[in-house]
Amino acid sequence: MTVLSYLIQMLLPALLGALLWLVLRPLRRRRRAAAGRLAGPWREGALMLLFMFLAGLLALTLTPAGFWPAVLRGQRPHLPPAFQGGLNLTPIRRSWALLRYYVRHGLWDAFWVNFPGNILIFMPIGLFAGLLADKPRWWKGTLWAFGLSLFIEFFQLFVSRGTDVDDLILNTLGGLLGHGAFLLLRRVSPALVRRCAKL
Repeated sequence: MTVLSYLIQMLLPALLGALLWLVLRPLRRRRRAAAGRLAGPWREGALMLLFMFLAGLLALTLTPAGFWPAVLRGQRPHLPPAFQGGLNLTPIRRSWALLRYYVRHGLWDAFWVNFPGNILIFMPIGLFAGLLADKPRWWKGTLWAFGLSLFIEFFQLFVSRGTDVDDLILNTLGGLLGHGAFLLLRRVSPALVRRCAKL
């Protein structure tokens, strides 16, 4: 599977995330109005993108491998029994061996998905945490990334996907780097960041 194929698989669930954002918007606006805090269109747009991203991410990671390609082909997806995926609780060692194997055999698609991909896929968590938090702090996005990754890795035991402590480490690093992306965005386009933070 290539990075592009994963992004394509995230597309349909992302559209459902946008629909969920739209359905919840009136309720959210009423609650914010009652608290005296109205969100501007830039902030709402950032929130919609977050909904879309999370829907795509959860649909991709909380379903069995091959689920979405089968759905997109109009086939009935195979649902394997629980607890059939691998479980790795030893940090670094297994991933280091896997990394050397990918490089030695030129398996670059697998390399990009398993290593940079696990970091990049969680960078939006840190970025959006910075954009949408009242007081952006590096640890907020990092903690959100850690908590979400922990939930995903635990849930993957039940859908026969690999559960790996190294994925947790890489995903958390992605959240931290996402805050770095927020800081860079704030430096390059402070007006955009102010619009997204406007209450």
